[in-house]
Amino acid sequence: MLFQEINELITYDDRQRMIPTDRDRLAALVTSARTENPTDYTTLRALGVGLLVLGEHAAAIDHLTRALAQADTARRRIAASLNLADAHRYAGDATTAEALCRATLTLSREEAPEMTCFSLQHLGKALTDLDRMQEAREALQEALALRTAKGDPNLIASTQAALELLTHRPQQIR
Repeated sequence: MLFQEINELITYDDRQRMIPTDRDRLAALVTSARTENPTDYTTLRALGVGLLVLGEHAAAIDHLTRALAQADTARRRIAASLNLADAHRYAGDATTAEALCRATLTLSREEAPEMTCFSLQHLGKALTDLDRMQEAREALQEALALRTAKGDPNLIASTQAALELLTHRPQQIR
């Protein structure tokens, strides 16, 4: 429930980064949930994402690291790792983000193939932040092919937007 509430308060800016649609409401949700001192995967991950979107990167990294430690399936490990990669990337540490994305890519290909497109998408963004544009393009194009095969218009649009930024305004992704 908390994750859904937080997710409903998130949109993307012109750089394809998560931002709050209602900062005050998101901050209130996060503050309320933090007072309960959660230890379960779902709440820790939701709080980590909320903190990330609010720009509290160190706290987001802490919560997402704790969520990752609680992850009991490959899908959960991938999801928490990709959120953790975003927290590092948004904090300016694209090198750590790349390492996390590469680890999730290996895990998704081996244990959760349906998650591979997400790992590739996040890897492409991390590589863009590292100014490795050709590698970023290759990762995003592979993600687009997988997402096109899935037929999910929202996922397709997300990858097309990342490729568009890479092609026309690479400085905007940072």
